[in-house]
Amino acid sequence: MMSEEVGVELKTIPAAISLYDFNGSRRNFILQQRLYPNGIFLEASEDRDYGYQFAVHGELDCDQTELLEKLREKVKSGVSKQFIKAGQFPNGQAYISIINDEFVGLVDHDENSQAAPMIVIDGQPYTWEEVGEMVKSFEGFQVQMKFFDMTDDID
Repeated sequence: MMSEEVGVELKTIPAAISLYDFNGSRRNFILQQRLYPNGIFLEASEDRDYGYQFAVHGELDCDQTELLEKLREKVKSGVSKQFIKAGQFPNGQAYISIINDEFVGLVDHDENSQAAPMIVIDGQPYTWEEVGEMVKSFEGFQVQMKFFDMTDDID
């Protein structure tokens, strides 16, 4: 058993947490904890396909209560900001657009496309083509893309 190998006993954590997002919608997250030789990982996954996902990492000797609170704060912060706006033009045509020239999301597998990923933004899945449509309004702009590990903090 890993806990015996590394000399760490995992504290019990809640099975789930619920928080309200930027829109006042309740979001439910399933919590998981994993113990590896290089530390403790906590993950919060929204209880739906292609929903929000957040994770934190702590050293083996970290305060596990603080690590859980760090995850809770990361989830709270992550669901509090809206990046995509959906609406309709007066002629009835639907649109989706990027708010404030930026978005944060998660690269995920698209079961319907072997050639392109799914991007989860605001807890909603968007195909690579849909993200491309949103980005088209920025033609002529510079772009900077950065990728972060799921446990990293994004400013």
